[in-house]
Amino acid sequence: LATLVTIVRQHIRNYLPDIINILQEFWHKSSSLQTTILSLVEAISRSLEGEFKIYLAGLLPLMLGVLEKDNSPKKMPSEKVLHAFLVFGASAEEYMHLIIPVIVRTFEKQGQPAFLRKHAIDTIGKISRQVNLNDYAAKIVHPLARVIEGNDATLRTAALDTLCSLIHQLGKDYLHFMRTVNKALAQHQTQHSNYELLVGKLQKGEV
Repeated sequence: LATLVTIVRQHIRNYLPDIINILQEFWHKSSSLQTTILSLVEAISRSLEGEFKIYLAGLLPLMLGVLEKDNSPKKMPSEKVLHAFLVFGASAEEYMHLIIPVIVRTFEKQGQPAFLRKHAIDTIGKISRQVNLNDYAAKIVHPLARVIEGNDATLRTAALDTLCSLIHQLGKDYLHFMRTVNKALAQHQTQHSNYELLVGKLQKGEV
């Protein structure tokens, strides 16, 4: 089906209500099937672009539920959901108030495998290049600061990379959060040249 959608593109439109019903019906059958379903959802999103958002409302609770309850050992469904959010791009903008808190909980959860936490952090940085996240800045920056205070160096670097992406979007508004992040950086004497460069420019009022 995903391959067919990629071929016929927007001509799939008339069949979408039936396809969405089937996806919802089979969603909970198995984690491997969820991965396949998400490939189809991505194909539909790419084919319909902005029109896809009307169908997203029926799928989003299922997708967010995967991030909350994924018990599979390799976390493939969760990784696929995070990837799908990037494919949706601006189509998902009006649902960010639902999406961002769940992604944040995914990287804050201590029991999660490190690779999934990193993927969640990276996803927020990539979303910020497609969607305006200014309204969620505090809900993102404070949890990232807590990651920087943690003991995982890879996650610290990922958090700082994502903060760099947010700085590009927030501009001078980021300065409100600087003290919190600096305190976290001081804990492990963490350095990140790109972050320091961007913050330096902000403080000097440069572009």
